[in-house]
Amino acid sequence: MREIRPLTWLRLAFGSIVAAAFALFIGAFAGGNEIDETCATKDQIYDAVYRSEHRLEPSQVFPMHNKCNADFDLVPFWVNPALVVFAVLTVAFVVALIMSIVRSVKIPSG
Repeated sequence: MREIRPLTWLRLAFGSIVAAAFALFIGAFAGGNEIDETCATKDQIYDAVYRSEHRLEPSQVFPMHNKCNADFDLVPFWVNPALVVFAVLTVAFVVALIMSIVRSVKIPSG
């Protein structure tokens, strides 16, 4: 079986980081500038009381939420699972990269 080269693992890790950054970007900007107007364009009621009770939620990096009310989140449903999957993949690819580098190092016997 052919061994995967370190550069391939590095590319996979980089691709996973880019994909995570894309998901993070989508989640961070899901609400737009004017949250009440964004909710209205989605045919959702903007609940100011709910928003004030959960005022810190939109600023969290994980899990990402930006809710109009208790029942509707502007952050797409796939963003949080994607962040987890790409984080795990990045770690796995970096571990594989390190293992691949260690295996490729030739220790002189003498």
